Amino acid sequence: MIEIKQFDSIAEVPDVWDSVIGDNLYLSKEFLSFMEGIDKCDQRYYMLFCDGVPDSVFMSYVRKKYNLAMFTRFNMYQKMTMIYVPLSVTRPGIAYGKHLDEVMDFIKTLKGSKMILNIEDVEPRGYAKGLTCPKCILTNRFESFDDYMNSLRSNYRYRYTKCFKKSAYLKLEYLTDNKEFTKEMYECYLQVYNKSKIRVEKLPIEFFRGKYFKIFVLKNDEKVVGFGQMLENGTELIFEFVGVDYRYNNQYDTYHRILLEIVRYGIENGFKTIDFGQTADESKLKLGSKYTMLYAYLHHSNKLINATNKRLAKHIEYRPITTDYRVFKEDG
Repeated sequence: MIEIKQFDSIAEVPDVWDSVIGDNLYLSKEFLSFMEGIDKCDQRYYMLFCDGVPDSVFMSYVRKKYNLAMFTRFNMYQKMTMIYVPLSVTRPGIAYGKHLDEVMDFIKTLKGSKMILNIEDVEPRGYAKGLTCPKCILTNRFESFDDYMNSLRSNYRYRYTKCFKKSAYLKLEYLTDNKEFTKEMYECYLQVYNKSKIRVEKLPIEFFRGKYFKIFVLKNDEKVVGFGQMLENGTELIFEFVGVDYRYNNQYDTYHRILLEIVRYGIENGFKTIDFGQTADESKLKLGSKYTMLYAYLHHSNKLINATNKRLAKHIEYRPITTDYRVFKEDG
């Protein structure tokens, strides 16, 4: 027998929730409790049980103004129920076992527009389907950061060596306690957020003070010019968010220095992969990352609107970069 239970707060969710989520740390009860505490957005949590055994879980929240055409030059704002952790990362807000079809059928019963973000290529019945931003994954096969630099083709190695020369004056510091994350650092995040063409949500400063993250800061004397935020998830290093003071970015090549420091940290700490996330993909592909395609699934309870969405999907989906940058010497 299939049963789906709804919970209005993560405190109500039974601990067996975590037995279903696999390596998706963002769906753990602890992390969702953290997110609920800093960004209360009417989250709902669902568990599917099969004969009393937990099989699948997902969470939802409502965005009153979501731009369905954000990957185009047009705007199409809708009220949207998002099946998504309210955080711009590559992991989905759903984890499933044998009963994905039943989960997807249940989501269709929710009123209005619903979107499931950042899951792999599946074929659910009755949904519009389109590409969303792919994630950029760098596979670590390097003995050291010097090995990484030496493996690059000459034009990329020259580019990144030049970056280190431009930013050599900067001091790099890791926060020993994320409560040390300052308003000055947060202003760097806001600069990046405001400059971004693709915006899903703006995170409060309390997010960056969470205990889950590794944060390093680049300073010109005592002036913060940028920071990088990472999350360690088993053998995977995840690039979370970045902050840049654009007044100094050209002078120090700050953004690329931050990306290279993430590569360095991932290699030196033995992570198998580095997940560089979904935006600014050209810069990340030029580090040697490769795409992993992710999809969005859209459904509307109005049959006419749903049929229109199916025809529209291919015109508003993300267009991945098709250039093969051939970053490494072995790429030819």
